[in-house]
Amino acid sequence: MINTIKGLSTIKLSTSQIILMLGLSSLGILTGVTPEYHTQSNSFKISNQVLAQSFSDADLTRYAQAAIEIERLRRSTFANIESIVGQERSSQLACHQKDSINELPSNARTMMNDFCQNSEVIVRRNGLTMNQFNQITQQVRQDNELRSRLRDITRQL
Repeated sequence: MINTIKGLSTIKLSTSQIILMLGLSSLGILTGVTPEYHTQSNSFKISNQVLAQSFSDADLTRYAQAAIEIERLRRSTFANIESIVGQERSSQLACHQKDSINELPSNARTMMNDFCQNSEVIVRRNGLTMNQFNQITQQVRQDNELRSRLRDITRQL
């Protein structure tokens, strides 16, 4: 067992627990998920909470430009997919749900894959990474003030 720094409360951790915590921390940094390790129950929980982050007006402008362009592409793509599979099934599609995309007929699957790839190109062309774009999307859903700022910026475009 390893003890923590003298003067702090003594927490005894095994080498495997330390390695697990380092691994979970790295996972959180790389993916944006929040890992929590509970030493008493020797269990961990992973949540997809986005840490509060401030975004500049320039970030939000790039995001808004990308989102508007993606929405135009989404409408036309999903109208075509809907004509093949119906509205109910097309409304359940998302780029991160590979299984549902793979279940589509080949022509609709090609359209959906093209949409997903083109969406990534649009995001990058507007100066954002997919991670940044997704972080802003999640934060806007949770933060009324950020949503209001984005709405004001979008109106100016």
